[in-house]
Order: sequence, then structure tokens, then C-alpha cells
Amino acid sequence: MSSWLIIVTGTIYAYISGEQYYKGNLGMAICYFGYAVGNVGLYLMATK
Repeated sequence: MSSWLIIVTGTIYAYISGEQYYKGNLGMAICYFGYAVGNVGLYLMATK
């Protein structure tokens, strides 16, 4: 997977996490935050 696509996906997940937190849906905010953090690991593996 290309590194730029991982960055875009992670950014979208981070945005959705913030949006869900703003709406008061803490469970989904944590879930999407975990996806965003997971993409950091994918990015590190893709650029290695």
C-alpha cells in the first residue's frame, strides 16, 4: 500500500474520531482514534 494513501486514510479516521467526540459518541470516537493510530503503524511499515 502506498504511504500517501495510508496518510489520507489515517487523517480521515482522525477527523471522524473528532467528529464523533464532538457529537458525544465517546465509544465511536475511541474506535476511530484506534484506527488512526493503527495507520501510523502501517505507515511506518510501508516506509521501512
